[in-house]
Amino acid sequence: MERHTNSSKILLGYFLANLEILFDKRASERVKALSFNIQAFTINQQHPKFMENNLITLLDRCLISITKGSGDEISLAANTIGLMAVTAADRAHELYVESLPVLSKILNHGSPCSKIIECMILLAFFGAKNCEETENSMQLIWELIHKGNANKHSLSILPAAISAWTFLLASMDGRRLSYKYWQGAISYFFHLLEEEMDEAIGHAACEALTLILETGSLEKFSHRSSNITKDEIIERLNNFILKFKEQDHDQNQDYNEELDFISDVINLFEDDDCPKSSINIRGHLLTLSTYSQIIQFNYLKRFLGSGFEVHMMGNKLLQNVFDFTPKYHVHHEKLWEEPTVTYFVPEARTKKTRQRLFMSPNSAYNKARTQLLNKNRDLTKDGEHQ
Repeated sequence: MERHTNSSKILLGYFLANLEILFDKRASERVKALSFNIQAFTINQQHPKFMENNLITLLDRCLISITKGSGDEISLAANTIGLMAVTAADRAHELYVESLPVLSKILNHGSPCSKIIECMILLAFFGAKNCEETENSMQLIWELIHKGNANKHSLSILPAAISAWTFLLASMDGRRLSYKYWQGAISYFFHLLEEEMDEAIGHAACEALTLILETGSLEKFSHRSSNITKDEIIERLNNFILKFKEQDHDQNQDYNEELDFISDVINLFEDDDCPKSSINIRGHLLTLSTYSQIIQFNYLKRFLGSGFEVHMMGNKLLQNVFDFTPKYHVHHEKLWEEPTVTYFVPEARTKKTRQRLFMSPNSAYNKARTQLLNKNRDLTKDGEHQ
């Protein structure tokens, strides 16, 4: 108990010392302090007393670094605020409200880096209280997306902006989306596919169009006169993926795999099915049953990096997002088991593949099921003889 108390005091001392350094006039020192906060928040290491008493002061110093700093300091400060949104669940809305004026100004009139876009989106995702606040943040990013063809800087952050917008769209119920904000979105993403810009832009546009399909509210994303159909979107996506693969893109295996995944999702949509994936997180099964959840999972995993599993195991806010409850074994022995077959994002399964995995008499699933039935039968017999 004493050791725990001492460790807590040491951790609080580190946080307070680094907060003090953020007032230093030397940028190099502020960068070191921000790096400490990022390392701590990434592994979900925080101190309740510090978060309660100093959260807004830390936010203010990060916003000052964003507005007056340069280079690494801006990126690190934005990253810190994004992590604060993930870790300070009960005060995420306060962080959102305090940050919005500064970040809005930068997004509208400045030259934001991808980390500022990410920061804004995470604040909205965890801190927005209603659909209106979420859509307001989406609008800020949408205006930035439309600047994408205007200048070189905007073009360079276009993939990050589209991915951020898609991430927020994944948190929305399609039925509650406004009719007035997103008219023409489908046509705009079609245009990006036709322009044959870089791979990242094409992939981001594909993700956005695929998610729009899942919302089931195509009329909110197309001009009233165009009347774009589900089949037309699917055809455009399939044509882009086919054309991309016919070109020499073998050197970028990641994009090929991601487009394969999108192609599988589209095939499921054609069959009125939904993509389902199961992910093993430290022995606990997380099930994703919609493309929206897969988008959210991938985005948050990229952002948290090595700290993602730590947050999934101990961060209630993140667990609520995915309805994930780690099941820890208590002191009794588990007598009964059920067979499971786990496959991982971004790989999706078609109907034929699922039949091979689960329905075939020789499938891995059925073999495992037979073995476990025999095992459970033996356990029952042993219990009867005791």
